[in-house]
Amino acid sequence: MSSAKRRRAAILAAGIALTAALTAAAMAQTASFEIPTTRMDQARDVIIAQGADPKWKREATLPEDWVYVLADGVTTRQVSFYVDGGTRLYGKLYLPKGFDPKSKSYPAVVVGHGINAVSLGIEKYAARIAERGIPAMAIDYQSYGYSDSGTDELLLQAPDTSTDRDVVTLKNAPVKIKRTNLNNVHEVQAFRAAVSFLQGEAGIDPNRIGTWATSNGGSVTHQLITVDGRVKASVIHVMSTPPGAPRQVNLTGPALTDAIQRVKTGQGGESDAGFSFPTKIDTFGNTRNRDINGPGQFDRVRPTTAILWLPAERDQLVGNPGRGAIPTAAYFKGRGVPAQVIVFPTLTHFQPYSGPAFEVGSNLAADWYIKHLGEARPAKR
Repeated sequence: MSSAKRRRAAILAAGIALTAALTAAAMAQTASFEIPTTRMDQARDVIIAQGADPKWKREATLPEDWVYVLADGVTTRQVSFYVDGGTRLYGKLYLPKGFDPKSKSYPAVVVGHGINAVSLGIEKYAARIAERGIPAMAIDYQSYGYSDSGTDELLLQAPDTSTDRDVVTLKNAPVKIKRTNLNNVHEVQAFRAAVSFLQGEAGIDPNRIGTWATSNGGSVTHQLITVDGRVKASVIHVMSTPPGAPRQVNLTGPALTDAIQRVKTGQGGESDAGFSFPTKIDTFGNTRNRDINGPGQFDRVRPTTAILWLPAERDQLVGNPGRGAIPTAAYFKGRGVPAQVIVFPTLTHFQPYSGPAFEVGSNLAADWYIKHLGEARPAKR
């Protein structure tokens, strides 16, 4: 081998060694951000038994699964906040025992629901986080639950016969109020508005805000953390998406037909949805929601955002965490972003919301926030 080739080989070997060392250092650094998995480890047999129990083998969470008991001293307050030019959204704020509004010493967490759900179904998570000492606010997205619908409030159910010949047309016509308008772009905006709301709340440290979201809300969070550096800690519950390349939205076939109908008539097709209760969503929602593309922008997530995934091992809706959350966490760790995955063994998509799995998952989420947001700090007197 010539001396020139030996030098090139030595430089290449040195580069490979340096890359390996930097990767190992990054992995070691992020490992220090992990929380213990003891809660899941100790409950593993109980959770596996839950997954096999016929009473937990159902395709959806049910309203009775939403029931919870508010811990002693935890208080609540219903609030309104505004997004998208003034659309009013609903939130329910949970404050821990002994909360001091004069201190500015508390972190806080926004808690968001999944597809065609409502805040009532995930209040129990906000209540548990508050029980552990951190204020939390469960929210309804635009057109869901107690939130307003914005521009989608009313839909005309008859042909519009008005013309430009008349300056004003007065006519009685049937309309319906549009609800559960699935729009992930709006839901990203809802989270950002809720973060702003908490930053302005008495007693809250504006620099220590986190988020919790489940199912489709996890998809929303994947986009949120790429655009909003204010989120310092995030828990993504039963959602598992691998990193991906940026993508364009291409309308073809039935999707294009529906889009044309929607822009020409103001209404497109709808499909059945909903789990705890039956609802309808726009057919166009499945296309419109590709407007957000968190996995294609994961390189924008900062090392100041710590992310915990809590996926279900046998998730029938979003896929196996081995192809989603686990490689995503490894990707983030390689970039110096604190990331961890703790899997619910043998459970399917809807089982972690209740029973022993809820107890484990909600407390692991609280552990994550305590680790990365910190607990309430004594007020300076």
